[in-house]
Amino acid sequence: MSFLKTRAKVLTFAINGSISAGVKTLCAFTRPRGLVRALVAAALALPIFLALAPAGLAAPGPTQGSNDVPRLILGIYDSQIDGQLEFTRLHRLAEMPLNHLGLMVRYHDLQDGLPSAKNLEGVRGVLSWLTSDNMPDPEGYLEWAEHVIAQGYTFVVLGQLGVTRATGGAVTPPHRVNRLLNRLGLELGGAYHGVTYDVTAVVKDPAIVEFERPLPDTLPSYEQISRIDPRVTSYLVLRKGGNPGTDSHLITLGPAGGYVATGYVDKVFEDTGFYQWLLNPFAYFRAAFGTDDLPKPDVTTLSGRRIYYSHIDGDGWRNQTELVEYRDEEDPVLSAQVVLDRAIRAYPDLPITVAPIVADLDKDWHGSDESLAIARAAFAEPQVEAGSHTYSHPFKWQFFRDYRPEDELPFLSKYGPEAAKNYSAYTGPTPAGGDKDAARQLKNSAYEVPRAFGDFPYDLDQEIDGSIAFLSRLLPPGKKVELVQWSGNCQPYEAALLATRRAGVRNINGGDTRFDADFPSHTTVPPVGRPVGSARQIYASNSNENTYTNLWTSRFFGFKYLPVTFRNTETPRRLKPLNIYYHMYSGQKLASLNALLGNLDFARSQEITPVAASHYAAIGDGFYSTRLVRAGKNRWEVRDRGALQTLRFDQATAKTVDFARSHGVIGQRHHQDSLYVALDAGVTTPVVAIKNAAQVSLAGTTPSSLPVLDSARWRIWNLKPGTDGLHFTAQGFGDGDFAWIAPGPGTYALSAQGAAGSWNGRAVAGTDGALKFSVPLSAIDPLELTLQRNGRPAVHAQLGTEPDRRREGSRP
Repeated sequence: MSFLKTRAKVLTFAINGSISAGVKTLCAFTRPRGLVRALVAAALALPIFLALAPAGLAAPGPTQGSNDVPRLILGIYDSQIDGQLEFTRLHRLAEMPLNHLGLMVRYHDLQDGLPSAKNLEGVRGVLSWLTSDNMPDPEGYLEWAEHVIAQGYTFVVLGQLGVTRATGGAVTPPHRVNRLLNRLGLELGGAYHGVTYDVTAVVKDPAIVEFERPLPDTLPSYEQISRIDPRVTSYLVLRKGGNPGTDSHLITLGPAGGYVATGYVDKVFEDTGFYQWLLNPFAYFRAAFGTDDLPKPDVTTLSGRRIYYSHIDGDGWRNQTELVEYRDEEDPVLSAQVVLDRAIRAYPDLPITVAPIVADLDKDWHGSDESLAIARAAFAEPQVEAGSHTYSHPFKWQFFRDYRPEDELPFLSKYGPEAAKNYSAYTGPTPAGGDKDAARQLKNSAYEVPRAFGDFPYDLDQEIDGSIAFLSRLLPPGKKVELVQWSGNCQPYEAALLATRRAGVRNINGGDTRFDADFPSHTTVPPVGRPVGSARQIYASNSNENTYTNLWTSRFFGFKYLPVTFRNTETPRRLKPLNIYYHMYSGQKLASLNALLGNLDFARSQEITPVAASHYAAIGDGFYSTRLVRAGKNRWEVRDRGALQTLRFDQATAKTVDFARSHGVIGQRHHQDSLYVALDAGVTTPVVAIKNAAQVSLAGTTPSSLPVLDSARWRIWNLKPGTDGLHFTAQGFGDGDFAWIAPGPGTYALSAQGAAGSWNGRAVAGTDGALKFSVPLSAIDPLELTLQRNGRPAVHAQLGTEPDRRREGSRP
């Protein structure tokens, strides 16, 4: 699914009968050229928030008996105007900042009628972002909105109110519109300012306005809006001709909610479909929905460090490499072999999920002994996780939602000479003009065919269960397929997503984060995932090399700019994990391979906690399942979190975990004005308590006489206290670098043991309590570790075991 307009048609071509990158547009979205290089540096440098909460702002959500902390925002959109959900501004632009603030969106399409009472269960507030001035039932909607505000829900309007008139019907009386606006402390001023050459901003709060680009010299036209409630804070007020009587309050927040006028939320470049924020969504949503005291389930961080994961889609598996050192005219070397040699085996400390397209391996399709041998060899590497990139690589998933084999008949000539006989039961000759009919079926698409391999009729069971079964036969003992990596446009329909759940695997892809000179905006940083009916898709955290190479047609070095996005999504706020996502065709060209290796070297230079891609997908699922239950003042139970093991508290420079009132907390770390709290995966329901600290210091944050974790490269769980020491289980990739905070100076004896062997060492905590050491063992299979103060014999009471992954959603 693409957040940007497609600007180029993808060419379908093959190299030695293999799928080339050119046929894959995208999970990776087609990116426009010549985008405005805006004031990104200024936007990135802005503080997240500057004391913005207006006086009298209501508490989020109505007063209810439940102690559950509401995390849901009811998002209102109109599919008749904005199309399917994934193309709405709510999803493309607003949901990511809301996710960062710990919030989720429950979407409601006005084409389905007005929201019911059930839609409001567990809701913190309502956010509408409509792009038309009309809707099916404006009178009913206004009545519903007033009722929602009266119940105590925060109501925020971005863009159009949508109630000027009924679709194809009568104009709504202004007094009726004013009843809703009055609830928000505002009122229609009775004028529309279409000519703005003499309009100036008399109030323009830099913490809220001009986030990614300045307001244009010629301001957008606007409806005059007056403020009637002094409790409402205005962040942008425009005045026409120097007359105070024309003051219009276009960005506001008050006790009942907020309003941001059309044209002042974002800027869209119509020729490219690229967006930039005028509004600071992080600051505005934070104030509107009162998230300061909300613990944020965080998908970016584990064991106090930024998460790293990497995954390969199998496209280009059978492409012949052009690298000179591999060139052999009599026995060409496949790109997959180059990637295995240079990017997988050379980086045993970095986990990678390898997901072939089964049609590239299955000899009944296009497989060979060589392609199969490379797959077996890759899966045998200890750091490699097995994934599936489906059986036949669908491009446009919606084409197959209500599939009939007859639907593919017009494409048989493009699938190759062998395909026709496998469809003989469904047709006579291909209809005249079939290619033109086929093109119409793929209208508004970048694809010439609905899938890469059409040798046999499409079968959803084969795409998911069949691909998993085939790949499972190539795996060494102890491994199984853990992940489905979506292909093509990465917009699987509900049944496809549910099929992965039934198969017991996670799913990932789509999203395509870019934040760099070509895409200088948070608007190309997507949310954690997207809802599809009763299912959910988890997005990949970064884009792949296809978007950096003009769909694998030029600039084959382009992927080397990936670290720019890494940096921009780390500072001033950590928005995404570090994810290197690529295809097997990166092994085809020297420039693309060097770009990939440069990115892997960059990852090695960073402070990361590497995990398998399926583990990140499980963390993403955990973001949506996590429940926070109040258990006293500044104290919460964390329930149903799955594999998510980090809570984040913002504006937390002077906050610390209250370990005496907490349970199942391994450690904490301050980073960029936030406090990241590490939870124990072995504890089903941790309790986290926070307290203010007049001065937070390293040695002053530990409970009793035991160290607490600051950060680690490995995952940690089942932390058990012993006599002056700790015992815990750990799993990870590369050497085990640990940083603990001890209650004071002292010497610690260290030991580790597991399938990789045993190790003993010693570490010294300084006067600041910093206790750092590295364990030089492989922890791909979990290790048991102890820290013992003053070299005393370790007490191994209640040795931990690996958590039940079915319960916790955790996969090493």
